Amino acid sequence: MAFDIDVATHDHISDILYIEKTIESGYPATRQTLADRLDMFPDGFLIIKKNHQIIGYIETCIWYVQSFSTYLDICEFSKLHHLNGTILFVIFIGVDERFQKMGVGTLLLNELKIRIKRKYPHIKKIHLVSKEQYVNTFYKKNNFHQIKRLPDYMPGYSGMLMEYQYGVHPTDGRRIVQKQK
Repeated sequence: MAFDIDVATHDHISDILYIEKTIESGYPATRQTLADRLDMFPDGFLIIKKNHQIIGYIETCIWYVQSFSTYLDICEFSKLHHLNGTILFVIFIGVDERFQKMGVGTLLLNELKIRIKRKYPHIKKIHLVSKEQYVNTFYKKNNFHQIKRLPDYMPGYSGMLMEYQYGVHPTDGRRIVQKQK
């Protein structure tokens, strides 16, 4: 399968919103929230396409934040975003359900790691909060390790703060190429 990864634009927001709503049915971001996050840090907002159709995206910010317990502590990302920060925070990664478990999320993460390290070499680590069901599958496979359980992260579910450290893993700085079938 051939995929194209690029920086998102405002023209992509409707497709991104569709994926967001299918994955996060309880608390999806709004069109305006996604647009604001794109404006905040376009370098960290990537889309992945297959046959010109958006099938996934990842949105991030850069900050210094080391400690938080709930989403409400950090939800105003634009106030916390600082290009000189040393931590890239993944706000959300979403893949269309029809393309999950096909390596699409891994391709997005790997491309993000490469692009961010190239343009922002001062970034030392990547943080994200995962729903617990993905901790030992997707994120472990992508070299993230558990930092802290967040039992009250969002109403109705706990989260796990995960971390990836640049320079620790053999895939740092290399483009991962998916084998053609």
